Amino acid sequence: MTTLIAVLCAALSGAAFYFSCGLGGSVSPAVGSLWAVALLAPVPVLWLAFRTGKAWVVFLTAFGAMLIGMANLLPAYGAVMPLAVLLFAIATPALGFAGAVMAARFVAQRLTPISGVIAFAALWTGVDYLLSQGPNGAASSPAYSQLELPWMIQGASVFGIWIITAVMGLFAAATAMYVVTKKSTFAIFAVAVVTLNLGYGAWRVTSAPQSEVVQVGLAGDDGLIRAGLKDDAASALAVSKAYAAAGRGLAQQGATLIVFPEKIAVVRSAWASAVNGEFANLASGHALVVAGVDARGPERKNDALVYFANGAAPQAYSKRHLVPGLEKAFTPGTASFMLGDHTGIAICKDMDFPDMLRLDAMVGPNLYAVPAWDFGADAVWHARLAMMRGVENGFAVARAANEGLLSVSDAYGRVLAVKKTAGGGMVTLRGAVARGPGRTLYADIGDGLAYLSLALSLLLLGVAAFAKTGTEAA
Repeated sequence: MTTLIAVLCAALSGAAFYFSCGLGGSVSPAVGSLWAVALLAPVPVLWLAFRTGKAWVVFLTAFGAMLIGMANLLPAYGAVMPLAVLLFAIATPALGFAGAVMAARFVAQRLTPISGVIAFAALWTGVDYLLSQGPNGAASSPAYSQLELPWMIQGASVFGIWIITAVMGLFAAATAMYVVTKKSTFAIFAVAVVTLNLGYGAWRVTSAPQSEVVQVGLAGDDGLIRAGLKDDAASALAVSKAYAAAGRGLAQQGATLIVFPEKIAVVRSAWASAVNGEFANLASGHALVVAGVDARGPERKNDALVYFANGAAPQAYSKRHLVPGLEKAFTPGTASFMLGDHTGIAICKDMDFPDMLRLDAMVGPNLYAVPAWDFGADAVWHARLAMMRGVENGFAVARAANEGLLSVSDAYGRVLAVKKTAGGGMVTLRGAVARGPGRTLYADIGDGLAYLSLALSLLLLGVAAFAKTGTEAA
């Protein structure tokens, strides 16, 4: 019976994680319901942990639950990512979650039930931060599941994404402890945590200051990907002409910022002037144009070329965080890029790294143009990561992805316009977005909450280790 219960708990939590974190959810302007599923996802495993089950059963249940959840990476990346990279991306969050569950169980048994609740939230938050220091940044965080309800994520502008993980952990652990102990104080605590978080979020969203509205135009054509990969002048020019034509249509509709996807064409010095001519003509007198290219010369760079309405010479930003394995031929960039009007430029995976974007945000960007390239199945999830960086740092996001989404979101995580690029032909999207407030409190506080969570975890574990009790299970 114990084994059956453990399997059921792993299945319930695992299914909830699978559909609500990682690649689940929606970026529709309409609010979805999976944010609530994500809040409840850890509850079955924590319920088992807070009872008197065997330690090894609890560990395997927690590890298995998150392993099931992170398996949603397989449909998106199974055929394209190196196996070692994929296994690391799946196993490390599972180990971290299992460790947080075991720590919560140990502290609750040695100290008090509320200590166990706090221990889970603290360690899960700390693990979330530690994982963000790896090659995939904060991509595995459960916090992105809450973007469906923008009121839930505004705390990120103060404490970073870690406050969202902490709120999720406190709610789930308190709910599980209520089910185990039947003490209403834990139910009240769980509701209070979410209510306070929602209250702050509602206040921040409804009190947003008025700012300049930018007319954004995005375009992507998955049918041009094959031609864009070819290393010859004719292909590069054909792709450039197609995108320039789409851009002219967007400019005629009033777009003053036009963004095209990542690596739309291979560009070498022999034909760079022809490609630049197409986009410079598009930009001239009309708009700021940002186009992602595979720039090949002495070094191979994943660049975003920036063209100006005043006819100034184009500038290039080089992607700083390359996809492990898939982009090993490229040389990473070393510098951020921001224009005088506080429009920043980043490329795809750059937006997975809170630390880097927070440092960029110290100079106050209020809008980011982001060429990107997704993998179809990860389109929604990967767009969310960029949107969350906007909430953390106070900037709107205009993102155009191959095999993904064209999306415009404001500095509060609200999706204002979105369209898939999948299908035949050029897909375009127009959207109006207000520039964000710029530098947030998170830029100054940094990852202090994450450090505090790690310190609190160690403190609770240390105190629990020296506490005398006869109730600890085998």
